[in-house]
Formats: sequence, C-alpha cells, structure tokens
Amino acid sequence: MKKLSITFFLLLSLLAAVCSPASADVITAMAIEVNPEHLEKTASYARILGYNPDSNTLTVELIAPEVFRGDEVEALEVGDSIFTRGEEVAIQTIKKEWDYVVINEGDYDFAEGAVHLFKEFDDNYRPMIHDDFIWRSVGIIDCPITDSLLFLDYTGKEFGEPLELPFVHTAQELTEQLLEEKASEAYTIGLSCNNVYVVFDAEGNLATIHRFYVPWQ
Repeated sequence: MKKLSITFFLLLSLLAAVCSPASADVITAMAIEVNPEHLEKTASYARILGYNPDSNTLTVELIAPEVFRGDEVEALEVGDSIFTRGEEVAIQTIKKEWDYVVINEGDYDFAEGAVHLFKEFDDNYRPMIHDDFIWRSVGIIDCPITDSLLFLDYTGKEFGEPLELPFVHTAQELTEQLLEEKASEAYTIGLSCNNVYVVFDAEGNLATIHRFYVPWQ
C-alpha cells in the first residue's frame, strides 16, 4: 500500500509538471547604442542641464527613447510582463492593432498604469505618453565648450514654432542665453524638455547642439 501511494504521488507530480502553463515572458527595451565612454563621431538625444562658468563646461544628460523589438511586442499575451519606465508591468489586458498596442487600457487615454506602444518604420515599438516618448538616461557628462561649438535652434524665438532652417548661435551666445534663462523667472523653452540632440566630433568633443520643435513647448 505504501509503494502504491508513493507511485500515485509521483504520477501526480509528473502530470502537474507536464500540464502546468509555460512561464510568463518579460520583455525589456533594446540595448542603447550610445556609449558615453566613446562619443567620437556620434549623435545622441540629450538634455542640457546647465552651464558651469567656472569650468566653462555644459552638463549634458544623454538620453535615448525606449524601443522594443516588434516581434516580442506582437507575441505578448495576458499574463506576460513588460519592463518600462523603470518597473515591471504585468499585462492584465492587451489590445493590438496593426501599428498600435495598448496594455492595461484605462478609462481614458494614457490612464495611470496603461502602456501605449506605437510601431515605428523599422517595425519596432516605442512607448509614448501623449506626444512624447519614454526616455532612458544614458549618462550625465560635463562637456568642455570649444570656440567652434555651434547651437542650431530650429524653434522660433517668440512662439517656439518650428523653423525650416535654424538660427545659428556661437558658443558665447549659447552660454549667455543659458545664464539669462537661469536668472529669468519668465517662461522659456529651455534645452531640457526632450527637445535637443547633440553631435560629437572625431575627438569626442561636443560639436553642435540642435534644438528641435516639440509640441509641448
């Protein structure tokens, strides 16, 4: 009788292992290509956090949008998870359209806890909140200001409207503007609201700063 009980228990354990559902998948964003240790001949989205007059440097935060592989997003099911905005989100509901995936859809657009993923031209997906991407910080660096540094501003001076060709500013004009905006209490567009990309030259020095139009400015 004891042997029969042991055999029965082993059979139940085997059936449970065979019949149990597969472990849930957790997808994460693709690796970021920008390496803050090697910036030679690279470009990156950025936030200009401030100007340091004592050292004549800019504090630059390199950022990159979260991007998820298209095949991984399209394979997601209820019970899986997605790691975004620094946390793991368990998928309770999922709605898929040809270029749009909504996870845990709420009672209104971009409700708390929901994840909205939009397909890009490369068939990968980017999560968004309203008109902006979800950004990841790559690193914060201090960049020496060279005499050849240029600030190319694609936003209008009065209303921040998009421009076809930019205003071209020298390094000195840029630093004067940063100091003026810091001292001013008036609203300014700024260079830290996900509206900038930077370009580094062959030696890894900051060469140009580009401010582009964003609808929330």
